[in-house]
Amino acid sequence: MLLLRFLIIISLSCSSAVSSVINRNNPLTKRDSPSPDDPAFIDTILEIVNPIRKDHAARNLSWDSTLASFALQKSNGCRLDHAGPYGENIYWSWFDPPTFEPDFAEEARFAFEVWTSQEEVEAYQSGDLQGGSHFTQTVWKATTKIGCAFSTERCVDHPDQEWWFYCTFYPRGNLVGAYAGNVTVRT
Repeated sequence: MLLLRFLIIISLSCSSAVSSVINRNNPLTKRDSPSPDDPAFIDTILEIVNPIRKDHAARNLSWDSTLASFALQKSNGCRLDHAGPYGENIYWSWFDPPTFEPDFAEEARFAFEVWTSQEEVEAYQSGDLQGGSHFTQTVWKATTKIGCAFSTERCVDHPDQEWWFYCTFYPRGNLVGAYAGNVTVRT
């Protein structure tokens, strides 16, 4: 079975940045993906993100159901936009053949690997960051809560293939002028 993975990642580079999007009406249908209230899903996310944060001297995040509900709403919206009061990391993939059902724990792990691969040691060591990334949001010290969700509905562009994964963070990171105190070199 041939499995192709395609992803797009977007990050909020500062607190006021918002991508423009085309508003569209999507006929959506339900499908299986983990509920953001499922204890096993919550544990998986926290087991992925907290060791990453520990490596950068940031406290463990706690799960927040309000953030998870927001992430679910955003993932089912099938849009690459950053609009709202939270920090957001977005991951999008599709598979061929379209009947492939992903291992959601592995997809979440892969999303965090992609996000944290954006780490730029020289940039944050010198304090010369020119904008945020998924990495900096993930390890932002002032952030204390997270909520994540996979889309539960199909999007019109790729109705059999598309999976969206959003994680929302509070308080949001990637604030211009605050990197030095919030992003620490790997310990």
